[in-house]
Amino acid sequence: MAGLPHYKNSRAAVSNFEPLYPAHFEIILTPPAAVSGWDLVMENVLKVGGLETNKMPGVVEQQFKANKRSFAGGSIAGETTVSLALDFEVNLNDNNSAYVYKALRQWTDIIYDPLTGRQGLKKDYIGGPMVVSWFNKQGDIHQQWKFPTVFPETALPAVGELSYDNNDIFRISGFTLRADYWEETIL
Repeated sequence: MAGLPHYKNSRAAVSNFEPLYPAHFEIILTPPAAVSGWDLVMENVLKVGGLETNKMPGVVEQQFKANKRSFAGGSIAGETTVSLALDFEVNLNDNNSAYVYKALRQWTDIIYDPLTGRQGLKKDYIGGPMVVSWFNKQGDIHQQWKFPTVFPETALPAVGELSYDNNDIFRISGFTLRADYWEETIL
């Protein structure tokens, strides 16, 4: 009888379909040429958020007397970009350099250097491409996002509080990159 809670009544179970794990992803990101020491930065990524690429126009309403009629809006004005938030753990290399923090700081300083007041041009501070691949346990990609150009949207988060009571690894959370355009592949 269909619908009973038995293994044989689940097509996903008898077909041996694999679950999807959010921890199976990879990010490849090319920074601007002026950023040095990038080779190890991507090994320190903990997570990526902001992959909200499925855009929809807002809802508009009309009213006739006391009755409302709803429609999908005529445009998605203002909703054509994405903000990608990355979290990193920070290590010190053999030269005692916090290379992740240093590389991200170099990138943000191209946009605006708070020590000198110098501002950069977009052609100098954009990086890319940035490719985010989501895959199964064997590495077969089932969804991929390609962002041809990205640049830091937010300042590098403050170091915060140093404390003798804190034994956590230093993390950079919410480092946000802006993308004006993307390509998405869903298998």
